[in-house]
Formats: sequence, C-alpha cells, structure tokens
Amino acid sequence: MDDELRTYLQVMEERTGARIAAEIRASEERTAALMAAEVGGLHIDMERRFARVGARFDSIDARLKLQAGLIQSGARAMARFSEFSENSEQRWVDLDARLRAVERKLENGASGKQ
Repeated sequence: MDDELRTYLQVMEERTGARIAAEIRASEERTAALMAAEVGGLHIDMERRFARVGARFDSIDARLKLQAGLIQSGARAMARFSEFSENSEQRWVDLDARLRAVERKLENGASGKQ
C-alpha cells in the first residue's frame, strides 16, 4: 500500500502542479492583457494631454509675439519721436535766429529811412 499511496500521491502532485502552472499561465496572460489595455489607454490619454499642452504653448507663443511686436513698435516710435524732438528743437533755434535777423534788418531799415 505504501507504493500505491506513493504513486497516487505523485500522480496527484503532478496533476496539481500542472493545474497550478496552467492557472498561473492563464493569470499571467490575463494580467498582461489588462496591463496592455491600461498602458494603451494611458498612452492615448497622454497624447491628448500633450496635444492640449502644445496648443496652450502655441497660444502663449502667439501672445508673446504680439506683445513683443507692440513693445518693439513702441520703442521705435519713441526713438522717432525723440529724434523728431531733437531736430525740432534745432529747427526752432534756426527759425528764431532767422526771425531775429529779419527783425534787425527791419529795425535798421526803418531807422535808416527816417
């Protein structure tokens, strides 16, 4: 009976081992399929979120370019205004000198006729 029992137990151990191995393989396959589905879902979600972030960066870039253009055009306008002011001042000085010269001529001419 010991040999029969030993043989029976060995057969049962082999069957049990085979069933456990089959269950483990099936469990591993299910786990792998679930992980693949989850990773695929995460990949799609990440792509969508990165697209939204990219769109926000594009929007920020457009606003910064607009602001930079306004700043540059403002700086150029101020430079032109400053140059005009400097030239304008010189023109006023020249005009004042010409006006004084005309006044002197008129005064000399008026006093010379009398």
